[in-house]
Amino acid sequence: MVKPSVHVPRPEPDAAEREAFVRLTQPRGVAELRVILLALLLTPGSQRERRAWQDETRGLSTARDLRQQVKLLGPALRLPCFEQLMGQLTKGSLSDRTDLLEAARRIMAADGQIRPIDRLFWLALRHRLGEATPATTQASALNEMSALSLHTLREIGRVTAFLSRLVPDGTALQGTAWYNAVMGVWLTAPQLPRCEPPDADGLVNALAEVQSLPMMLRPVLVRAWADAAGEQALGPAAADALRLGALLLDCPIPPELARHYLESVV
Repeated sequence: MVKPSVHVPRPEPDAAEREAFVRLTQPRGVAELRVILLALLLTPGSQRERRAWQDETRGLSTARDLRQQVKLLGPALRLPCFEQLMGQLTKGSLSDRTDLLEAARRIMAADGQIRPIDRLFWLALRHRLGEATPATTQASALNEMSALSLHTLREIGRVTAFLSRLVPDGTALQGTAWYNAVMGVWLTAPQLPRCEPPDADGLVNALAEVQSLPMMLRPVLVRAWADAAGEQALGPAAADALRLGALLLDCPIPPELARHYLESVV
């Protein structure tokens, strides 16, 4: 069942957070962009990741100060900052972008585990910064989700099952309920696969299929994700997961999800 929409007031950053966001998003060179983006990926409290970040950013005198600025950002500004800086780095060379992707992977794996949200952040980096490949989309005549093949709907289900590890509250029970609410709109009970989050390779393969959806259908999926979650249950990790999902499909986010974020502090 789709949860009722709940009004979510926009966050109000304090002066220090506003100043940090302005400083971090000003035009920068590749080295400093790399430092900030990698700092935004750090798992709070992970000493191994912090040491890996230090290794990756050694030699840049401003690195420590930039990380301190990143630590001032709250959930409403971290992902907008991340996206703005990726936009700056897209102007860099493929070599610089590839170097960042490799460094991000090393940092995420430094503590021996890669969290679901880490996986989404890395895929977002690869999507925006990796080597561009021509997109192959399904026939535009498919203007209804119900007209998609069962194979494609099941691949949509695999991506949705992965997101269920974070949405709406990170628990398996609620995640399964959310998955069923999303997928039950297009699949009958006998067709609906169990909510089984894929591994890394499975996610990449399923995502490639979902990214081939006609452009007019991708926002329908993002809308379904947000509607099934509702607003009241969305914590920062769930909101980030849905926003990153939208980014991976090159879609805008629904207004009620957008209210969890501030795109600027002006």
